[in-house]
Amino acid sequence: MTATLISLIALFLSGFVIFLGHGLNNILVPSRLASEGISADNIGLIMAMFSVGLLIGGLYARQLIVRVGHIRLFTASAAIGAISILACYLWLNEWMWAAMRACIGFSIAVITIVTDGWLSERATSETRSRILSINQVVLLSAMFLGSFLVNLAPVSDALLYIIGGLVFCAGVVPIALSKVSAPVVDDSPRMPMPELLKISPAGASSVFMCGLLLGSILSMLAVYAQNQGITGVDVSLLVGAAILGGFLLQFPIGYLADHYNRRTVILCVTLVSMIATALIPFTVGLDWFIITLLLVALSSGIMATLYPLGISESFDRLQQSQMSGAMGSMMIIYAVGGISGPSIAGFIMKHFGDNAFFTMLAVMHALFALFIFYRTKVRQAIPVDQQEAFVSQGATGMVSADLDPRTEYSDTAPQLSPAAQTAIDMATHHPELAIDMVMLIARANPEQVNEVAGAVATVEGIDVTELYNRLNELTPEQDTELAQSIIAASTEAPAELVSAVFEDAESEDIPELAASMAEAAPEQTLDIIEAATEAVLEDDNPEAVVEIAEAYLSNVSDNLEDMRYADRLADESEQNVTDMVSMIAEKAPEQAMDVAAAAVEAVPESASDVVEVLHEHDAIDDLVSDLKDKPEQP
Repeated sequence: MTATLISLIALFLSGFVIFLGHGLNNILVPSRLASEGISADNIGLIMAMFSVGLLIGGLYARQLIVRVGHIRLFTASAAIGAISILACYLWLNEWMWAAMRACIGFSIAVITIVTDGWLSERATSETRSRILSINQVVLLSAMFLGSFLVNLAPVSDALLYIIGGLVFCAGVVPIALSKVSAPVVDDSPRMPMPELLKISPAGASSVFMCGLLLGSILSMLAVYAQNQGITGVDVSLLVGAAILGGFLLQFPIGYLADHYNRRTVILCVTLVSMIATALIPFTVGLDWFIITLLLVALSSGIMATLYPLGISESFDRLQQSQMSGAMGSMMIIYAVGGISGPSIAGFIMKHFGDNAFFTMLAVMHALFALFIFYRTKVRQAIPVDQQEAFVSQGATGMVSADLDPRTEYSDTAPQLSPAAQTAIDMATHHPELAIDMVMLIARANPEQVNEVAGAVATVEGIDVTELYNRLNELTPEQDTELAQSIIAASTEAPAELVSAVFEDAESEDIPELAASMAEAAPEQTLDIIEAATEAVLEDDNPEAVVEIAEAYLSNVSDNLEDMRYADRLADESEQNVTDMVSMIAEKAPEQAMDVAAAAVEAVPESASDVVEVLHEHDAIDDLVSDLKDKPEQP
């Protein structure tokens, strides 16, 4: 772990320096606009443009990485950030400042995605969470310290803009001089927004509210403070408290989210934040500055945790393979909230007064709490012990997707050996010669038989039954592994292949063989179990039917136990179990009750369906009749 962190020093240093400038700019822009007498609604719109740039950067960053590479894009984005800060000093124009605010949002989004990609490539399953936490601390520290740089000179002085531009440029140096290699770009397809909203309305709305509430307070708090006569270091303390609270509260709220119902935690912390937010104008009016700092830290801290809470709530209900794609849609939802919040806040402050800013935030909290309360009533909660682990992130107001350890998912085929690739090329262009080529490879390298056979079986037009029979003659000791490789690779393994496998197998080996084959090719489970059942019945060994079912059910039970909650709900094992009981009740009715009992024990959720199947085949009625005909036992 230490060696890994040392290799990442350049990345952490670059991120720290650039976010130092981002923290400065985040308080410099609204402070300068307020001092120039710009109306609150226009300030809100200008500040909202940051999220517009954030959205654009998030949508197109990976395409740009593919086009120009990581280091060039990182350098260009830092340059865009520096230009946007320096241009604001040269031209005090609301349209210009809005455009520059969007530019720096784009810059921060791209820099974050590039950096996260680098960090993610260096991280392992064991170190990913720790690297994510360290990265959050580095960026948070930079933003916190950056908010105090505004006190080095008046907000209209060129010095602050020059410092902002310099630190953005300086942030490129550690990366440019390091030996960090460019990682592979993994551009997962984004989950459609309607699908995400349907799967997890509470999770998606939490992410939206985080963007709306946190974006509002980080953008407009400095404006509110100046209008209330709070100046100098005190403004930095207020903004710093908001940032610091967003980090510190991640830990206690994360603990609660992992040990209690997640939506209940979201509801409770939202109500606490609502009360804290509503109290801030009163403490400001009473000049209780320390109390104000604590309330700002509490309310902003809870707002910041709504993002990771929303992600966790969504992940509870998403399949593992959907998580990475969902993160892209979550980024859009977060950015839309960030665009809406400052715009609404600025309008409210202009037309209803400064204190209406916190009233608006409190009302938003209340509406969100009502929605979460409604969701708790219309949808059953996930058992606490089956919830996804809470991952602390988003404390800086940014979305970190690549580093989230929960999105680690690999469903790609392993890289093929040269022999397997050659066999596939031959099978694609000359399918009539493919099996002969596989035989030659198998004779030369018997250890590669299974890989090559599985590769060739993926090619359309290959007679997989002939492939198995000929290879099985050459390497009979690998018959089980060979069958698994071919059946798992072939999209529609014909029934004759499955039958051929069981014809060559010993009767006592069929149960385990059938179970392993069904596990390798779950979409063909019923065909495999049916072929195995027919094979043992032909050998006049009906007792083996129960052994086949039990071996398969043992694998199913183990797999379901290891599955996440959402993956288990989407899994077809329960339906396969029911179909298997129905098939056996038809082909081996005398074994149906034993198989049904084993099925219910292995997969209790299938009990009602299994009983219905037995009724359909009159298996239960036959059993009752048999019991009545038996003489009473003493």
